[in-house]
Amino acid sequence: MKALQTILQAILYVLLVIGLHLILIYYLEIKMERWGTALLEETIRVYIIPLILCSVNAIIISRNRRIKYKINWFLVTMLSSLLLLLFFIAVQNDGDSDEGRIVSFQFFPKYQLEMLFILPWSIAIIQFILTLYYLFKMRKEKMGGLYDNEQG
Repeated sequence: MKALQTILQAILYVLLVIGLHLILIYYLEIKMERWGTALLEETIRVYIIPLILCSVNAIIISRNRRIKYKINWFLVTMLSSLLLLLFFIAVQNDGDSDEGRIVSFQFFPKYQLEMLFILPWSIAIIQFILTLYYLFKMRKEKMGGLYDNEQG
């Protein structure tokens, strides 16, 4: 029963983060060009690893029951993505101005490189670092508890 509650809580956390990301992307008006079935399939393939890592972290923090880990995970996940999305907008807006340019090349459709390569890899790296942090931190806390029991 406790395991089921932990998994459901982790799913809720992940869905909350995904929903907030989608609202943020919509609010910032980030739209990839040439949207179609192939791009949707590619998006699913690209975001599966960050989604798995995010889910693993959500399960870890749900099992721990410490509110500081939950807040830390949420803030790191959301703020890093927000900063990246704002950076993408700044880069795209800077690239839209034709000041001082003689020839302009566009290798990828608008926001495709950012949303299909940079953002998912960044999320995956951040979530992987958080996973390592939580595992080391919780192991240290467990070991500290063992040493306290031996001394007492």
